[in-house]
Amino acid sequence: MLLLFTFSVFMVVSSIHCQTIDLVPGNFAPDEPSICFNPCTVKLGDKECKTICLNKTYKDGSCIGFGIPPSLKYCCCTK
Repeated sequence: MLLLFTFSVFMVVSSIHCQTIDLVPGNFAPDEPSICFNPCTVKLGDKECKTICLNKTYKDGSCIGFGIPPSLKYCCCTK
C-alpha cells in the first residue's frame, strides 16, 4: 500500500514538472505559449533559468510562481 501511494505521488509530481503550460495569466501574452520545468531555488534563479531557456532555443525564461498565493516557482521558457 505504501509503495502504491509513493508511486502515485511520484507520478503526480513528474506530470506537474513536465507538463506544458499554454498560458500563465499575467506573465505571457496569449500568442506566446510557454513550457515550465525545474523548480527554482537559490541556485536556479531568473538568470540561470533564462540561460537554460536560451540554450534550448527559446526566446526568454524566468521563474514563475504557481498556486494561490504563488508558493512554488518553476523555470518557464517562452517560445
